[in-house]
Amino acid sequence: MKTYLPQIERRILVRPNQTFGILNYDLDNAYPQRMLELVAASPTAKDCWNKRAKFIAGNSFEQQDLGRQVINSKGLTMAKLLKAVASDKALFTGFGIHINYNANCKIASVNYVKFEDIRMGDTDCPDTVDKYVLYSDWGRKTWKNIMRNKLTFLDQYNPDPEVIKQQVIDAGGWDNYKGQLYYFNPEVDDYPLIEADSVWEDFETEAGIKIFNNREVNTGFLPSTMLFMQSRREEADNSRPDGDEQHYYNVPSQLERDLGTFQGAKSAQKIIVIEYEDENSKPEFQPYSIQNNDKLFESTEKSVEARIIKGFSIPKELINSEKASGLSNGGEKKEAIREFNDNTAPDRLELSEIFAEIFGNFYTDINPSGNWNILPVPTIVADDNAGIKAGTSINQLLLSAIPAENKIAILVYAYGFKQAEAEEMCGTSI
Repeated sequence: MKTYLPQIERRILVRPNQTFGILNYDLDNAYPQRMLELVAASPTAKDCWNKRAKFIAGNSFEQQDLGRQVINSKGLTMAKLLKAVASDKALFTGFGIHINYNANCKIASVNYVKFEDIRMGDTDCPDTVDKYVLYSDWGRKTWKNIMRNKLTFLDQYNPDPEVIKQQVIDAGGWDNYKGQLYYFNPEVDDYPLIEADSVWEDFETEAGIKIFNNREVNTGFLPSTMLFMQSRREEADNSRPDGDEQHYYNVPSQLERDLGTFQGAKSAQKIIVIEYEDENSKPEFQPYSIQNNDKLFESTEKSVEARIIKGFSIPKELINSEKASGLSNGGEKKEAIREFNDNTAPDRLELSEIFAEIFGNFYTDINPSGNWNILPVPTIVADDNAGIKAGTSINQLLLSAIPAENKIAILVYAYGFKQAEAEEMCGTSI
């Protein structure tokens, strides 16, 4: 017995681009740009992206003064670099860091590079193998064609002094050398999909619902209507110098122009004018039934939102915290923070190891302690009004004169703390 699986198209196609010696990021070479537009149009997707980036960046570096260290002439600090690469990693699962060397083959400066601007060199092209190409408009929003003179070619990251010297020679000297690119890519020899690629269609759906709601507001929620009326085309001034040639052209009548002013700012075509010749007929409005989409859109919006949150692998309490049960006064959100900290721990570890590797060859020692650990997001519920109020109430409880056993019981059952945590707060733990 044979089993037939549904045919699923590949999410992206990587093809050589012989014109520029690169590998196209999907057929239009603009997959990251398309995904950025879709995420920007979807409130839930954008919120999920921001939450994931926040947890990957954590609470900055464990070494307190490390985040303030400046790593290039433009004033970029380690803290800003961490946030930038965490943001790219949260959506694209990869990131890029531009590295420049001095004559001693030590890293002289480090710069952040937008992941969507990076394209890999074609391994079958001798001029671009082991290179990357940077360009700011692969989506062709500014220029209709790719501007070759604006392409920047960078060598693949390799801190070996002999490799660097050879790259400098090939570039024609230090004045022409543009440095290397550290390209983190979980796919190694292929382009990665975005974190929630499996549900990108839902980004588009949520954006469509938003546009529909906006259109309804701007048109005053008017029902669609047909206006049947006697022909009155004599009102229109249809005289034109080329009237004989353009006999089909009609200038709108005054009535048609007046009706147009009632159709909303977005011209949603809520009223259709139909003329006829029968003089004995009277004009009448005849509404034609339309489906009430309120409930349909409400259920669709909820299911779309749920799939987007699932696609980003984020606990729903961090996105819909106001919809949580509230019985634990923030306990559910606190547990969700713990869970998501665990889920993003490998990402923080990867960034720590990469920073240690790169800045181990920096021209000056910016981290003498050698501690590159990134702190997780604190598991506190004091980042919103409810949390602030709860924190005040907890402080009042701890300062009150009631027995410690009662305090512990309230902390556990009313505020969602664990038994050991409650005992420690009340000073009764052993």
